[in-house]
Amino acid sequence: MSEEVKKDSPEELWQDCLLWAREKDNDFKERCRVAGVNSEKLPLKELAALPLQPKPEPSASPFSRLTLPLSGVARLMNSTPYLVEEVDDWAQKSAFWLRSCGMTLASILLIADGMDGEGPGWGVLEGAKTMQTTVVSLSARPWETVSECGASACALTAELLDGWVKSGEGPGTCRTFFCLTAGVSEEQRQAWQKYLGYPVYLQWGLPGLQASLVAWECPQGGGFHLPIDSFWPELIDPQTQELTAPGVAGELVLTALRRRSSPAIRMRTGWVGRFAEKTCRCGSPYPKFIPEEF
Repeated sequence: MSEEVKKDSPEELWQDCLLWAREKDNDFKERCRVAGVNSEKLPLKELAALPLQPKPEPSASPFSRLTLPLSGVARLMNSTPYLVEEVDDWAQKSAFWLRSCGMTLASILLIADGMDGEGPGWGVLEGAKTMQTTVVSLSARPWETVSECGASACALTAELLDGWVKSGEGPGTCRTFFCLTAGVSEEQRQAWQKYLGYPVYLQWGLPGLQASLVAWECPQGGGFHLPIDSFWPELIDPQTQELTAPGVAGELVLTALRRRSSPAIRMRTGWVGRFAEKTCRCGSPYPKFIPEEF
């Protein structure tokens, strides 16, 4: 993965993000007021001075924390509450990941499910469109139609991957699989790969932060690459909520540096692990987060 990825200064992105939050994000302003924190022009290195934002409830509406009217949101994807620049950013990140997993311009990608609201299918879809890859959107029983459309890759929810195994059907023309569901166990992924005979790559998303793509699995395995020019990471002790020492595992806390439609500043993810100390052999310019289960 030697391809260059456009990166911006995290400090500049953070100051723009902070300015917007101070003006538009009432939830952020209230958290700072209660904590007695002055957030004016706070440098990124002092991010830990700001109060934590709880992990969003699973049932929370993606529109619940919009900081601008719906008229200001690009309705490119029906009810997905993202601005044009936000969509463009995760489309580029997703395209980079898809290429690293072997997809090319000649690939045909079948996407099934994961497209409702801010569902996890949007990131893969926009990444494939950025690559100008042919996309086929089907649902319900993709194992019956994969060969008809000549799909060489499939992006499916865990439920549909389980359904594929239960169907007794082989992989057909598909040689690469992407799971759209976060939180899948390694045991479950290995079961899919054993049955299908081809790799199943995972992505991480978090509704309320970005369900589509927060981090992508390293093609060499062992962890997830986190684009720190989009999501600035911290690791905290889940009990004390203090920053962990370098090299020590902790709960991942993220700040979305590019988000304006619904800012996320120091949002708890519930993901526990540590960052690799060495540059990854896959060539990704971004650090690798290693979950505890690895």
